[in-house]
Amino acid sequence: MKSQMNLPPFASHIAWLGLCVSAPLAFPIWASAAEPISALAQSRTDLPAGSNTTAPTLPPVVVTGRPSATVQGALREDIVKTETINAQEMAKTGATNLTELMSHRPGIDVQVECSVCNVRNITLNNLPGRFTTLMLDGVPIFSSVSNAYGLDMIGLNGLERVDIARGAGASLIAPESLGGTVNLVTKRPTRDGGEIDLSGGSYGFRRGTGYAAKTFDGGAVSFSGTLQNHNSVDGIGTGISQYAGYDRQLFGMGLFLDDVGGFKIKSRYDHIDEKRMGGPLGNDYDAVRSSTSGNPFDFSKGPHGSPDPNYWVNPSDGTLVGPYNDGRFGLSQTIFTKRDQFAGTAERAFGDTKLRFVLGYADHKQDSWYGGDADYFGKQKQYYLESSVQLPVASTLVTAGLTYRYEDLHSRSISKDPSSPTFGTQRTDADTYIYRTPGVFLQGYRTFFDKQLEVNASLRHDQNNVYGGITTPRLNMLWHHSDNVSSRFAAGQGYRFPTSFFELEHAILSAPAVDRSQAKPEKSNNLSYALNYADDRFAVTASVNHTTIKNLALFVDDTANSGNYLLQPARSNYTINNFDLVGTWQVTPRDSLTAGFERYQYKFNAADFQGSLFARPDYRVTLAFDHDAGPWDFNVRATYTGPQDLAKFYDYANSPRFNLDGTAKPNKSPGFWIMDLRTSYQMNKTLQIYAGVNNVFDYQQAKKDNFLWLDGQGNLDVTHIWGPRIGRTVVAGLKLSF
Repeated sequence: MKSQMNLPPFASHIAWLGLCVSAPLAFPIWASAAEPISALAQSRTDLPAGSNTTAPTLPPVVVTGRPSATVQGALREDIVKTETINAQEMAKTGATNLTELMSHRPGIDVQVECSVCNVRNITLNNLPGRFTTLMLDGVPIFSSVSNAYGLDMIGLNGLERVDIARGAGASLIAPESLGGTVNLVTKRPTRDGGEIDLSGGSYGFRRGTGYAAKTFDGGAVSFSGTLQNHNSVDGIGTGISQYAGYDRQLFGMGLFLDDVGGFKIKSRYDHIDEKRMGGPLGNDYDAVRSSTSGNPFDFSKGPHGSPDPNYWVNPSDGTLVGPYNDGRFGLSQTIFTKRDQFAGTAERAFGDTKLRFVLGYADHKQDSWYGGDADYFGKQKQYYLESSVQLPVASTLVTAGLTYRYEDLHSRSISKDPSSPTFGTQRTDADTYIYRTPGVFLQGYRTFFDKQLEVNASLRHDQNNVYGGITTPRLNMLWHHSDNVSSRFAAGQGYRFPTSFFELEHAILSAPAVDRSQAKPEKSNNLSYALNYADDRFAVTASVNHTTIKNLALFVDDTANSGNYLLQPARSNYTINNFDLVGTWQVTPRDSLTAGFERYQYKFNAADFQGSLFARPDYRVTLAFDHDAGPWDFNVRATYTGPQDLAKFYDYANSPRFNLDGTAKPNKSPGFWIMDLRTSYQMNKTLQIYAGVNNVFDYQQAKKDNFLWLDGQGNLDVTHIWGPRIGRTVVAGLKLSF
């Protein structure tokens, strides 16, 4: 089950690390002689180079009661448009992990890409989820492989906040963010204490989390852990889940040292262990893998079900296909994931000059059994090294640095498809890739017009061992119209190296190898403008975004000729234009109302993308009401998702889709509301009790339109997705703070 991992070339690691460490050390020698910058710029040297901007904006004019950046419609005081969710807001949502927290926010959502295994990703501006870069304390150590299932495994306890920046190249040190970045900021403890959170609810949901912090002279240490379980859920009686069950264990530790040779150190380590299974119900993994014959399912259930529970209708001639005889294992997808990750930063100031060093590491293992497709066992390692210096040069605050990124994937797979040319044959590294990417970046920040205009321009160059050199520029401008009104403009580029597993999911497992000779890096161009207003009771932001993706990666089945899959760029561009408006009104000191609207325009030729895209809505409306009265906290959040053009996104013209009774799938999905309620009561300083209801209206796609679908020849698939996978759920719990 475990394949031999090829170790990275340590010589090149050490050589580049030497450059990363030594190059910035020369700066302090001459930096002390540099002309001092204005008092404003000097105050901006307290941010790391890995932030969304290396320099914070002008010191804000203090307005009593001004909404914090965590209120929807308000922004952080960064030059890059940055939306923030703090720990208090996380608690109000009742979210148990990162993907739940990101769902149904203007311009931000979660994209489900398989109704059985429930792989899902965070989307920014409705771009494909793999274009979002996830960072831990500004360190990018997640890939498309680890994102596929890993985002569900990111807990929220121990976080100070989550920062979201939308747009290509939004982060100086994360050029692969074609859609933007989500940065998890670890909480630095300031006192001894902790909390225990215990909850339970519908469908066997059970969750226990713990967090403890200990401070000491010159630092602090923190510990966090989560145990979480959920049963698989079938809402229509087919015996096939629409929501995968899981058993999740998360453990983490943070170490914070204020002075180690003058350096301030912040570090965290996380261990993740999850087992999930979709398809058949239950969690007896061994029993499912041994069930390879018979039909435990009922294909007659649900909308447009088959007339026979053991068969389905061939749309081409109306005859019955089957009977289904592959047992529980035939439609199962079982994934075991283990991951260890580390992210650490070290910073030191020499007068007006600041040095920053970064180390990131991740070891990701996935053992998976994709029913009748294949058994797949993957291993991946990632390294990230960075060194940078920030210093004033005349009237400009300059940041320069070096980075080194290493990412690989190795695997073993065995096809379970009798029609595959590799049926029953173990293949090693059919989808392997190894990327080594040293990079260099330079950024300048300066103010104009008596500090009314802030400008931040950056340029970085990365040299990849496979795709060669790529240069990505970025320009950000912030104009302070008044104390309450500001404009932000951004223009930039980003790129992403295609991988294998994510773009093709399981289909690659039936091919002997991947032909990458025609592959190109995916690239994006982004323009955005945001207008923000905030006073003591009202905060609102209006944004306009334009993004064009070039060379979107596709895997083409070439088994009729070479027998391999071809990694090729799409023949045309994929463009999204969107507008979103979100605002919060503090009606009374206890009550606030939030409303948001987002509208999207998609431009692409469906035939050029061969059904590789997932349906997205034309528009969404979000509403929220928060009531805080003494010990009581009551929250209502509702989202209306507009129709989705299924025929276009799923390319019906070339790949029509049908129901199990042989009738055609709808061209458009209906619009629908999702409402969540949550209330909590603080009994005393130690104990809080809470309860919540998610999806109050019990809306489920499976009751309107089955996730299962047939192609024109009657072959079954599981990725017809546009709506909620799970209906109404109830949860209750208690939190102990000490």
